Amino acid sequence: MVNILDSQQLQNTLGKLKTDALPVFGKMSPQHILEHLAKSLKASSGKLEVKSHLTSEEADKLKQKLIYSDFQLTPGIKSPIMGDEPPALIHPDFNEALKHLYEEINYFENYYKTNSEVKHIHPRMGELTYSEWLVFHNKHFAHHFRQYNLV
Repeated sequence: MVNILDSQQLQNTLGKLKTDALPVFGKMSPQHILEHLAKSLKASSGKLEVKSHLTSEEADKLKQKLIYSDFQLTPGIKSPIMGDEPPALIHPDFNEALKHLYEEINYFENYYKTNSEVKHIHPRMGELTYSEWLVFHNKHFAHHFRQYNLV
């Protein structure tokens, strides 16, 4: 089980991710993964506004499946806010992307300490609370960690 708020566990896991590692599935490089995870954290803490891509009924059904069950993200799942190819890299290198990811995790945690009732839109599940976002992030990180055999 991945817990993004367990900094020691996260550092141990991400410490195994090498810049030249090849994915078991998918097209994203290790740096793409770091930037992608940081982007999802930004959406969850209101730094990045996204719109819902499903009807409220579809979103609620997916939320029940992903957040309130043991269901895990599967290889090949597509994000509605990403294209078929990985986007251009934002950071100059892997280490800067990793540093930025840690900053976004800290921001996420601190943001909800003072904004505990706020909800932000997930592109497929609609409005999520802090606890729902945390479940999503843990499963999302685990999905990408499996992509590189880190867990």
